Parts: sequence; C-alpha cells; structure tokens
Amino acid sequence: SPESARVVLVNRPNSPQSYIIGGQITEASGKDPSIVDLYNANNAIGGNFLARLNMNLRETKGWSYGVRGYPSVNENAVAYFVQAPVQADRTGDALAEMIREVGEFVTTNGVTEEELNRIVTAEIRELPGQYETSGAVLGAMQGNVLYERPMNYQETLADKYRAQTRESLDAAARAAIDPDSFTWVIVGDAEKVAPQLESLGLPVETVEVE
Repeated sequence: SPESARVVLVNRPNSPQSYIIGGQITEASGKDPSIVDLYNANNAIGGNFLARLNMNLRETKGWSYGVRGYPSVNENAVAYFVQAPVQADRTGDALAEMIREVGEFVTTNGVTEEELNRIVTAEIRELPGQYETSGAVLGAMQGNVLYERPMNYQETLADKYRAQTRESLDAAARAAIDPDSFTWVIVGDAEKVAPQLESLGLPVETVEVE
C-alpha cells in the first residue's frame, strides 16, 4: 500500500453522492517548456470527455456524471488534481478505479498512439479559437510575462504539439505525478462510505463538519 497517500473523509450525513478530489504538489514548473507535454499527457488520462478516467467511471460504469484530471499551474508551483462526483454506494469502488487508472498511466500503460494523434490534432485545431477575443489575447500576454515566455509563444504551439511523442508525454506525466503522494478528500456520508474504503489499505481520517 502507498505509505504517503491518505484519505480525508469529510462527513456529510445522508448525502446521496460523494465528491472525491485527490491532489498533490508536483515537481513540474510553469516556466518549463515541457509543461505543454504535461498538459497533453493529462488530456489522455483526465483532461477531456474522451480521457480514460471519464470514459471508465462515467461512460462504462455509470458511477459519475464526469471525472476530470488537471494540472493547476502557478508561477512557482504546479499541483495536480483528480476529481469526481460519484454515487454514494460506489465511492470506494470509484476511488479504487481512480487510483488504478492513474497508477497504471504513469507506469505500465502510458499514452497510446491513438491518444497521441487525437490529442495533438485537437489541440492544433483548437488554437485559433482560443485567441479570438481581446480578453483571451490579453490573458495570453499576461501568461507569457508570468512564465517568462516570448510574446510569440502561442505561434510556436502548433509546432510544439507536432513534435510531441508518446515518450515525451509519458516522461512529463511520470516526472510530475506520483500515484503514492495523493491526498484524497472525500465529502460524503461517512457511515456509508467508511466501510467502502477499508479494502484500499490507506489511512483514513474522518472530519466532522460543525
């Protein structure tokens, strides 16, 4: 069992669903050019509707309305989050699947060729629409200043995407995401949820909301 991963169960009695969010601080940097590799690696595991987590828990199993994984990029720190609302009686099963999917993604089951092609094609085609408004252009300029990038950075993105490989995306994900370092916060009915967590082998702290 992971020694540093843990679960914080926030008791919300009689809740018909649970909300799961797992997070960790990564070793990634928003100023590193390889951050685009982490973004697109995440698009395979959690970044969009066709990503593995959503297709598994929403489309295949029907336990959730939607699952999302995403890097939260700041000037000097990048956090990584996975989150999902799930039906109460499947909370433990859903968390087990989230842990399994992320763990396999950064070890034995990285980005596939089909995922790479789909993601790169989508990102390139979406570029023009991302900068249609004045606010979007201003936001891009602010990001370039914050992350010490050249002002033509957005014009270079298509070539950066085309140069991506399964290996480059896997390397970014594996350098940033540690399956054993997540703190999982679950908001739900502790009476129903706690027994479901026992088989995960993770320490569980229950918190009562005043």
